[in-house]
Amino acid sequence: MIEMTTPQIKFLGSLSKADSKTYHPFTFDVPEGTTNIHLDFLYTPHYATGRIHRNQINVSINGPDGVRGQWNFMQKCDINGVLSSPGMGTWPIQPGTWTAFVESHRILPPDTVNYELHVTLSSELLNLTPSPYSDVRKVASTKQGWYRGDLHAHTIHSDGSWDVPELTQFMRNLGLDFVSLSDHNTITGLNQHRNQTEDGFLALGGMELSTLNGHMLALGGNDFYEWRLDIEPGMDINRIMQQVIDRDELLIIAHPMSPDEPFCSGCLWQFEDARPGVALGVEVWNGTWHEFNEEALQQYYLWLNMGHHLVATTGSDIHSPFSLEFPRRDGFNVVYSEQLSEEDVLKAVRKGHSYLSAGPELLVTARSASGAEAMVGDTLPADDTAISVKVAQAHAGDKLRLIVDGKVHATQSVDETGEFTWDLAAGAGHWFTVELRDPSNNMWAVTNPIYLG
Repeated sequence: MIEMTTPQIKFLGSLSKADSKTYHPFTFDVPEGTTNIHLDFLYTPHYATGRIHRNQINVSINGPDGVRGQWNFMQKCDINGVLSSPGMGTWPIQPGTWTAFVESHRILPPDTVNYELHVTLSSELLNLTPSPYSDVRKVASTKQGWYRGDLHAHTIHSDGSWDVPELTQFMRNLGLDFVSLSDHNTITGLNQHRNQTEDGFLALGGMELSTLNGHMLALGGNDFYEWRLDIEPGMDINRIMQQVIDRDELLIIAHPMSPDEPFCSGCLWQFEDARPGVALGVEVWNGTWHEFNEEALQQYYLWLNMGHHLVATTGSDIHSPFSLEFPRRDGFNVVYSEQLSEEDVLKAVRKGHSYLSAGPELLVTARSASGAEAMVGDTLPADDTAISVKVAQAHAGDKLRLIVDGKVHATQSVDETGEFTWDLAAGAGHWFTVELRDPSNNMWAVTNPIYLG
């Protein structure tokens, strides 16, 4: 139902469990000379009766010129050409038909959720101070070497509870060298985030392109994407993924084996025609190490056996400073980069010149009988191969595992530090990686593959 007053428009609706993973478009006309679009969104109940999970409803806005942005938890939002609310792009308002999408990601029984969306148009002069930030890519260090960082984090620009400077300061305090901001379906925090780069610390950018049936990281860009598959004729998930690739952004399938409703609506990768499709990487370690990461790692190994040369990544998926307070085993990406810059770090990730670790150092190199040498991510001839492993900061009782074509080929007990070698005969497999696990088989570190042949 639509109620209109001038200049306010009101949309009313109700949602039930059957409306989970749906979206509901409402259109409204914006006249020439409009300087601000103000939105108020209210829904009740937030938490279903007897449930610990909340009903999850977002609102996205498209203008005549395409996607304008998304916001999650705020009740109020402003869109204008000076300083829009977090999640919404700031550029001049285009007159014409706009669309508000009420996105029903998760509705839990037994209640019916009722909502109101109020749209107020204004043509008054705005008394706002523009953002001082622009899309500047800085170099944090010109030194070649190993850098440790996080490729998956959120702020108030989507569903996080902290602002950009709080996120970057938190990551500095962890001792990381870089962090990527990847808010859901918006890039409005990226300019401020990239300007947090300083000597020895890199703030790089991206987006978590979040659909109702799977999430992807698109790293290195500054672009909005339309993720709803039926907005454009003939659009499917592979075409959306190809758009990311065509813009030279790094596409990574996020947490592919995550549980779905009611824990995390849309987080499980359910696109059977894109497993893995044109993705360049897979986030096999999301947050603390748990059984769903184990399933993601085994799925990744299966895709390698199918012939896909995919990069393994990790991300904390952090949303607040409280996310890492209790005992956790979060992995970080340890990347061998030419320098500490967005371009070079992502180039190294693309090459697979990295390993994933919750602390220990795990350096793996290999040499073929013909004299060719490789680090993780590289390819050697299908020849007899000597594998060298250096481990530091491990724990008593930990075990190294040599994984060849997805199967355990050899094991080695380690203490805190050690150097080990394995010999692999020609024809023994098509790829190998090295894992470091504790006595309970939980992961401490895992490398990207070295390919054979």
